[in-house]
Amino acid sequence: MTRAGYTRITPAALRHTIETIAARAFGVPGSKVTASLEDDSGRLGATVSVQLALPPLLGPRQGLGGGTVFDRSRAARATIIARGLELTGRKLGWVDIRLGGARRPAIAARVDGTAGRPHRNHIERNVA
Repeated sequence: MTRAGYTRITPAALRHTIETIAARAFGVPGSKVTASLEDDSGRLGATVSVQLALPPLLGPRQGLGGGTVFDRSRAARATIIARGLELTGRKLGWVDIRLGGARRPAIAARVDGTAGRPHRNHIERNVA
């Protein structure tokens, strides 16, 4: 016996799906991404805000494929549109990406043996 009916995806589920796709596209935790959705003449319009960590200015580059934040945003936008359609069946008309919260990633302090205090690097020792 087959039942007629329909499947409805709630706005909160759509928003959470777009946030998760964006977090993966930028390589950040889901807690660093928020999204809001609007109707765009039958399609979805999304505004995605992402808190990025700044890469170190000195030393080797690490992380996602390099490039500028604009390059990363363009690639992420394409991923959000493609994966959003694939996962939800809803076409995204536009995706605005807002980058914010830029700060250096947290680095764990080294601890010297028994004292349990953070170990200063050679520059900090000469200043102190």
